[in-house]
Amino acid sequence: METADTICAISTPPGEGGIGIIRISGPKAHSLLLKIFEASRKRESYIPRTLYLGNIINRDNKERIDEVFVVLLKAPKTYTREDMAEIYSHGGFATQQNILSLLVRHGARLAEPGEFTKRAFLNGRIDLLQAESVLDIIQSETDEELRCAIDHLEGKLSKKINEIKDSVKEVLVEIEALIDFPEEEIDVDQEGCIATLQATHKKIERLMRSYFTGKAIRHGLEALIIGRTNVGKSSLLNALLLKEKAIVTPLPGTTRDLIEDTIHIKGIKIKIVDTAGLRMPKDVVEQEGIDRVMRRIPGADLIIWVLDGSEPYTTEDEVIFTTITGGYIVVAINKVDLPQKLDRTKIASRGLEWLKISALKDTGLEELKEVIYKKLMGRSGKHAGVLVTNIRHRESLQKTYGAIGRTIDCHQQGEPMEFMAFELREALSHLGEITGETCPEEILHDIFSRFCIGK
Repeated sequence: METADTICAISTPPGEGGIGIIRISGPKAHSLLLKIFEASRKRESYIPRTLYLGNIINRDNKERIDEVFVVLLKAPKTYTREDMAEIYSHGGFATQQNILSLLVRHGARLAEPGEFTKRAFLNGRIDLLQAESVLDIIQSETDEELRCAIDHLEGKLSKKINEIKDSVKEVLVEIEALIDFPEEEIDVDQEGCIATLQATHKKIERLMRSYFTGKAIRHGLEALIIGRTNVGKSSLLNALLLKEKAIVTPLPGTTRDLIEDTIHIKGIKIKIVDTAGLRMPKDVVEQEGIDRVMRRIPGADLIIWVLDGSEPYTTEDEVIFTTITGGYIVVAINKVDLPQKLDRTKIASRGLEWLKISALKDTGLEELKEVIYKKLMGRSGKHAGVLVTNIRHRESLQKTYGAIGRTIDCHQQGEPMEFMAFELREALSHLGEITGETCPEEILHDIFSRFCIGK
């Protein structure tokens, strides 16, 4: 990527629309725009951050491309900290492509994916964590997801990372002073340094613990609907989704494959997965469906175990219980609108609570959603403030946590201070990966390649 180039791109979604926006950034942004723009009222100069009405003109043949508004933006107070310009044309493929072609003909080049935001990062307007949050905002599906992304864009998580970084630097400076000047009588409070590292260690631990909540908000969690055949799993899926996603028939074994869709509960995305009924398979197709369920169980965030309240507890139910033991389980006793035959002491004896529902009559579904939410979000405890939502950030925090822990161990075991200094430099490097100071080029490329062209 050559930041000395002037780049251009369409920033609005393709297709018909009232307005299409074309962005230009780079040293020639203003001069290139004025080569193709003719204001409605002739003027000698243009005031930055002021909208001007006029036409985009192909000066080779005097053809008018479109009537537009334009604005010139002066560095450094722009998105990229470069000179920028924007053209507000009518929406539509032909109009925007013709304007883009004129800009390229006069010396601009087409922007790469995410190049505007990458320039903002490279020019120091935002750090890497904030740059990633731009994409999170664009891709947000819920209010909670949007709130977390905005918090990150505003630098709230960056501030916490920088506070941790400053604490580590403070201790490293003290330790390196003792290493570099062993013969000098330097007054260093070593116990105070270790206390600072221990407090920092706990801060990192709290941030890492927030990842489960952050992951739930950003990526969503997965709940498997498990049970033997004909207990109403597909009916429950349809009732939760408020649409006929799964085929429902009285015949046992109707569902042969995994059927999934997403619901939102209090701003959290939850993928609900209907599964094949667990029993002795009747054919190879049913066997494959059951095998897929078994492979999915260990990775599920929650299991909704459905029992048929109108039938006695069966051997198949018991086998299913032994299969799902150890996971997070919500027990839903379905078909409570029918005469009840299920012995609920079997469930109580296993320390499980249950909800009474009727997927057919929409009974107890709101209570079920509330329990699903509490079970999933209760795993991470309560977290006020900013959350870690990105697995890359969490992995870097884990490495930092390990490095600081090893530093504390070195002190307690009387190891040379050089070892402590090495671990603290490692910790700073891992923290720098989050905000971008020490992030490898291939990771930067991977991050910005996920952006759309005009952002």
